[in-house]
Amino acid sequence: MVKNLRVLIFLPVLVYVFAFYYFPLTMIIRDAFIDSGGFTLEYFISLFYDESVIFSIAFSFWQAFISVILSLLMGIPVAYILTKYDFPGKNILLAIIMVPFILPGVVVGYAILSLYGVNGYITALIARLLGVRIVLGQGLPGIFISHTFYNASLVALITSSVWRRLDPEIEEAAEVLGSKGFHKFIRVTLPMIAPGILSASLLVFIFCFTSFEIILILGGAVYRTIEVEIYSLYLAFFDFNRAAALSILQLIFIAIVTFFYLKTVENVAEIRRVGRTAIYPTKPLITNLKDLLSPRKLFIIIFLIFFAFFMIAPLLVIFISAFYDPVTKRFTLRGIFSLFSTEYNTFLGAEPILAPINSIFYSMLTTLIVFLISLASVRVLYGRRTLSILYGLLIFLPVATSRITIGLGMIAAYGPLGALSIDPRPYIIAAHTLIAYPFAVRSMLNGLSKMDPDVLDASDTLGATGLKKFLKVELPLLKPSLATAIALSFAISIGEFAATNLLYRGRYATLTVFLFLMIGGRKFIAAGAAAMLLCLISLIAFLVIVKFGEDISASL
Repeated sequence: MVKNLRVLIFLPVLVYVFAFYYFPLTMIIRDAFIDSGGFTLEYFISLFYDESVIFSIAFSFWQAFISVILSLLMGIPVAYILTKYDFPGKNILLAIIMVPFILPGVVVGYAILSLYGVNGYITALIARLLGVRIVLGQGLPGIFISHTFYNASLVALITSSVWRRLDPEIEEAAEVLGSKGFHKFIRVTLPMIAPGILSASLLVFIFCFTSFEIILILGGAVYRTIEVEIYSLYLAFFDFNRAAALSILQLIFIAIVTFFYLKTVENVAEIRRVGRTAIYPTKPLITNLKDLLSPRKLFIIIFLIFFAFFMIAPLLVIFISAFYDPVTKRFTLRGIFSLFSTEYNTFLGAEPILAPINSIFYSMLTTLIVFLISLASVRVLYGRRTLSILYGLLIFLPVATSRITIGLGMIAAYGPLGALSIDPRPYIIAAHTLIAYPFAVRSMLNGLSKMDPDVLDASDTLGATGLKKFLKVELPLLKPSLATAIALSFAISIGEFAATNLLYRGRYATLTVFLFLMIGGRKFIAAGAAAMLLCLISLIAFLVIVKFGEDISASL
């Protein structure tokens, strides 16, 4: 009876994932390998004779590698400071470094453009101070600044979550034996936090390798990742077969990296479980005025100020740009009125007011669906080794699949049926669900792994088993993980752009699509208003995680 109940619970999840992930993926594979004459490798072979494709592949690899290096250089010192020291504003800094992860990529791209672009505030400041106009917000500098802004916080969060759980007695023993400073870090500390650094590096590589919005906004016509090349092949050249072939190629690349990432995550999770009771000792950063004369302490303070500015400035410029018109050089509410206008917008192809309404509607339904299928998944799969292969297929492949590929799969599977032309909303919501689902499952599994086995054994002894045990015992203990899963799902959906931009039709656009179109149409005041609203909604999700959830790095 219990086994039948588990099958009934899990069957809808399997049907949903098959209908909106595996069936569309099968259609992409068909288009990549099948033509009118049958099986062919022509589309794959032709990719390697196309200079644009070759450049996009090479660029995806080396820009991701450099972005990882820059994120590590920025993130590891932050992790060190957060782990070792107490100082005024530490909790605020912890809050700040969690914000970028939930910000939509199109918002970050717009913020960097507004801050470091041709007419950006930092560009104008540099020109006034040095008399030279240095534009950092476009091309490679803009891409690397955006990626570092996004991912340095991930490195800091994941690395510090491992660092805090180390046994401090090991480092103390090393000091007794004469190992101090940099030598102690390299020989003792670094090997112990290496799983966290490796895990963060692989995750940053995946995010940067599949970067889409940042490259589309800041890269111009010169710099293109594989994601952007797939997008161009489909929308600009109408070459669906080669777009499908390139999608499969990218899926193979990312699947390999994701496989190693998930292996490192297991090591990080083990450190968290084993070391969760350890209390890493911290000390005040500044105890007296003499500390300010110490070169080491002074460097840390300067670095903290720089890092805080680097993280806060893009957030501030988003709110300024919603009210300041760079054309008229005046503050105005015209952007807000444009966003909530009921008049037809030629760039959007619909009334702008529909964009925020659609975004909220999609995000609410996505969150509900993700919550239900994630809860069913962890309930059935957790702790059952015989289902590990099924679990891997459900979680591993969606994580390794880019958002453009997910959108392309929906078009391949349901476009010929006319479904997208009739109403694309179910497919947009399904795409959002597939993108958010792995993060929600990881959050819930992390919560289950933290449960005290004695409590669960006691519930068994008292007669609470099966579904009753799950509802009365496990579910209440999962509240922080559930809050994180819900808030993350909502934030991911509200900020999704790549798949939505492929699937939407006119009046079904979202805030991210509206923002992108306004940037392209140079309607910056309207773009600023959309960016501010997206930022506010993302911050609300962030506050839910801070108030009711758990360490966000556990969901990555």
